[in-house]
Amino acid sequence: MNTKGKGDGEIMSTLQIPPWLELPKGIWANILHRLGAVEILLTAQKVCTTWRRVCKNPSMWRVIDMWNYDGPYIQPYHLEEMCRHAIVRSQGEVVDIRLSFFATKELLFYVAERSRKLKKLSITWYCYSKLQREGFIKVVQKLPSLEELSLIDATITAKAFEALERSWSWFKSLELKKISSITKSSDEINEEALAIAQSLPALRRLQLIRNYMTNEGLQAILDGCPNLVSLDMRGCFNVRLDKVLSSKSSRHIKDVKLPHNSMEGFEL
Repeated sequence: MNTKGKGDGEIMSTLQIPPWLELPKGIWANILHRLGAVEILLTAQKVCTTWRRVCKNPSMWRVIDMWNYDGPYIQPYHLEEMCRHAIVRSQGEVVDIRLSFFATKELLFYVAERSRKLKKLSITWYCYSKLQREGFIKVVQKLPSLEELSLIDATITAKAFEALERSWSWFKSLELKKISSITKSSDEINEEALAIAQSLPALRRLQLIRNYMTNEGLQAILDGCPNLVSLDMRGCFNVRLDKVLSSKSSRHIKDVKLPHNSMEGFEL
């Protein structure tokens, strides 16, 4: 390039700016939203000043997904630090957070204290067991906007439901997914179903994967949750759908997955 006799400003004006740098911020935000929190913090924000500026915007952290991170191995405490950093960046605007094995009791309380607008919480048995019943109740009670809960391999006891009944009266979606085999007595197999029926009258979406409930539990849910539009009971092999239950569920539930339906599409 011939720059003889040109000033610095003229030289810069002749340099070609890559077209991708001229994209509006909204498009960059849309692209970066498709990455998980770990990928944004580890790599994306370090690409250029434009990306870093976008990644610092609180709107980028309305959803914090740290569920199935499959990149290079990172120590659990580093993942916890990243999650806390993401919560800080959200400035209280996070509405959906998904946490897995690395989450400690302290982290879950940290989330609850700083995420008053949180509407959906997804955690695994590892997180739930660290909280125990009392801690879990305290976390949920600190989240006044919570409408959706997704748990894997975690059993909510009747006492926990009872303690949270007032807090959960507006709940819209509940997912309880069992992976491990857990032995339950005949007195316990319908415990969750009966508690759901009593405590969650506004429920619209219910997923009970591999639950041990029988027809008694299902009947209670159909009676106690009249607003259900989606019911997933795949793997609930103790349920025997007779004509009464089948007709009752089909009356107002638009999306029904039956015990022997394929597990295809089942997301952990």
